[in-house]
Amino acid sequence: MYWVFQTHIFTWRNKYVQAKLVDPMPIKLKDVYEKYGFRSPMQEEPYGVKLQLTYQIDLRHSSPDNYFENAGFRLYSERLIRLMESFGVRAEYFPVSIIDRQSNVKTNPNYFVFHSLEGVLPAMDEVKSGWTGDRDSGIHSLVLDYYKFPHRPLFLCDKIYLPLMRDDLKQAIIEQSITGFEFLNPARYKSGKYGSILHFDE
Repeated sequence: MYWVFQTHIFTWRNKYVQAKLVDPMPIKLKDVYEKYGFRSPMQEEPYGVKLQLTYQIDLRHSSPDNYFENAGFRLYSERLIRLMESFGVRAEYFPVSIIDRQSNVKTNPNYFVFHSLEGVLPAMDEVKSGWTGDRDSGIHSLVLDYYKFPHRPLFLCDKIYLPLMRDDLKQAIIEQSITGFEFLNPARYKSGKYGSILHFDE
């Protein structure tokens, strides 16, 4: 069994609780790191450089293990990183510096940029999912063909590039009270002309 997953976005006083990349600023990322092979936070291959990033967080809020951030990276707590390691997830991790709103450096909580190297796997049953080859048309439901792909802890589903997580890793996240994730049964996923999911509530 696999689950679609995403980062849960917390709000406070009608504003997003978000870790903000302040050094370098998101617009400067490629200028600083492109010469080393970095193209995008979402690239499949390794970044090619040891990232040195500073995030600003508001310490008035609780600190989720999977922290919504503004530059396209995945920002994970140290205990979430250790859990990913225990499941053999192929990834690279980069410790980040944390400052508060007054620019004071904080040593707790500890966060890392998490970059999965699991890549894209051919997991979709294209016929049962209603895949026409057109991403704009989308699919009426995501049906997986479990005979087509190695059952890695997490990966991106081909064609639609949707992140999927194996059930045992999801259960460990729940059992260890790791916060910041939302999950959805793939059968409830739809896109394109078939509409969109209003919320993840599995």
